[in-house]
Amino acid sequence: MRKDIRKPRRSVLYVPGSNDKALKKSSTLDVDALIYDLEDSVALSAKEKAREEIIKIINSGVNKNKEQVLRVNSLETVEGKKDLKILEKCSPDAILIPKVNEAKDVKSYEQSVKPKNIKIWAMMETALSIVNAYDIAKSSKFLKCFVMGTNDLSTELGLEPELKRTGLVTSFEKCMMASKAFKLSILDGVFNDIRDSNGFEEECIYSHGLGFDGKTLIHPGQIQICNKIFTPTPDQLDKAKRIVSAFEEARKKDPKIGVITFEGSQIEELHVAHARRIIEAEVLVNSVEEKEQSQITQTSTSKYKIGNFFENFKMGQKIVHATPRTITEGDCALYTALYGSRYALHSSSEFAKGLSFEKSPVDDFLLFNIAFGKTVPDISLNAIANLGYAECKFLKPAYPGDTISSTSEVIGIKENSNGENGVVYVHSTGTNQNDEVVIDYKRWVMVRKKNKKLEKVDPKIPDLKSELSSEDVKSIAESYEINCLDYDFQAAGSDLCFDDYSINEKINHIDGMTVEEAEHMMATKLYQNNAKVHFNHFIEKGGRFGKRIVYGGHVISLTRALSFNGLSNAFKIIAINGGTHASPCFAGTTVFAWSQILDKIIISESLGAIRVRTNGIGDAQAYQFQHQDMNKRFDQSVLLSLDYWALVPRKI
Repeated sequence: MRKDIRKPRRSVLYVPGSNDKALKKSSTLDVDALIYDLEDSVALSAKEKAREEIIKIINSGVNKNKEQVLRVNSLETVEGKKDLKILEKCSPDAILIPKVNEAKDVKSYEQSVKPKNIKIWAMMETALSIVNAYDIAKSSKFLKCFVMGTNDLSTELGLEPELKRTGLVTSFEKCMMASKAFKLSILDGVFNDIRDSNGFEEECIYSHGLGFDGKTLIHPGQIQICNKIFTPTPDQLDKAKRIVSAFEEARKKDPKIGVITFEGSQIEELHVAHARRIIEAEVLVNSVEEKEQSQITQTSTSKYKIGNFFENFKMGQKIVHATPRTITEGDCALYTALYGSRYALHSSSEFAKGLSFEKSPVDDFLLFNIAFGKTVPDISLNAIANLGYAECKFLKPAYPGDTISSTSEVIGIKENSNGENGVVYVHSTGTNQNDEVVIDYKRWVMVRKKNKKLEKVDPKIPDLKSELSSEDVKSIAESYEINCLDYDFQAAGSDLCFDDYSINEKINHIDGMTVEEAEHMMATKLYQNNAKVHFNHFIEKGGRFGKRIVYGGHVISLTRALSFNGLSNAFKIIAINGGTHASPCFAGTTVFAWSQILDKIIISESLGAIRVRTNGIGDAQAYQFQHQDMNKRFDQSVLLSLDYWALVPRKI
């Protein structure tokens, strides 16, 4: 049995003892406590097997970083007596007693359990429990927590579902007073609609405002929101520290002082006590996070990986990414099927040979996304969002059969002001099987911070070029040794050439394409990009947007395919000056695109390069050429703004 160390109880998840999948998943969840349930959620026929599974998981130690609570059946039943026998074979941190009506119910369990010092939690879910809340709260020194059973209580009180929270206010207040008087934790009941993340967040905010320490949960997708609401914000913590400091300074000067003026407000000892509770709550959360982080660091031989968090990145750190990828003809065909790209260079080997390529090369953005995907497990598995790109150069063509490997170096780090995440800048390269660099780029990504108590690091922001020089562009283009003297305009689908485009010209690509859930996930899997924000619906349901976001590379590929209508002879991307994912994209969004010609360079007699900015627009047609306002803020419809160089034939 662990010592009675007070842990945070912000998020407390019910896990049915009969649900093998839920039990196995529990060790991966960022939840403060688990209630292994043997009561309501377990059928009578499954209770014996559930007991065995709960004994196994507690003894395995996989959840030793969480408070583990056993909800038993009533002691008046045969099943309840069997449940207590579990304590002879494993050591949960506490037992949760159902249907408590009065103080003697708690005493009965206290006398029945072995070992005698196990903590007790009480379900407050009957009318009698509310009436007797004060006596129950003082009934045992082992009683540590009240758990509101809002479903059973509202049923007994005859409350209509839509008015349930209003009807329970008196019950909440009575239990709140009793728990605070005797220094117990108190947890709000469950929120039943696991699909309604907005409603859940509103209920958490309401619960926190009433004084609850946390909330019981029925689904992993509720954890992140719950932890966020019941954790002090940086502003709250900072103000609490200032209040305590100001009051202590005043007390040093006058030990009898009871009231001070703080930032224009009157502060008494009761305000200081509240500020101290905020500080203690933060210390409590961070002490657990520090311990977990220490365990992660010490167990580097773990059989599973959780990815790097912001604090794991160091300036100059070099990473060789796992799993080289041999690109196949099938990969290229699937890519074309997903986006409907019609560029002749990537569709016809005969066309490609006419331009001096060996055969049709891998589409430039398929290469980019695969090289990018290699970096995700190390760089952005815990990302909130990929923010942008710079200085990207496609230095050699890649062909089906080539094997691409990726390496990265950390070139910048900057923690955000909220202390919860930061931006990591990396310089990544993709090489083929001959160790030739085929793609070289820099990107920056916002990554979650695991231990928010760690001191902020000094920011080191790299000096990234806003554009490649004309000399670099020309050098890359010339290295391809492309000959466009016999360029097949008919096969390409358009007779537009280098001379037909004017600097500052804007092109509406007209067509739109709706992002389908299955297609964007298939595409992201094609790149072996396993970032949680794109796949894990359970986690992202409680995240920043309440749902998965579409991988930015998918939006890039969509806009490139759409830009064929107007730029069909911009056959080869050779560089990206910069790119910004201005807004998140979600399944169901219809993407449109428009482009502006920013510059032109003559490469040879038959070949030119045009600098293009293509904007991907979400759920709005591009007739207004949406971009930025005078303050450089993107229009809300802009999903992507990509500034790149493409090769275009010249007519002789």
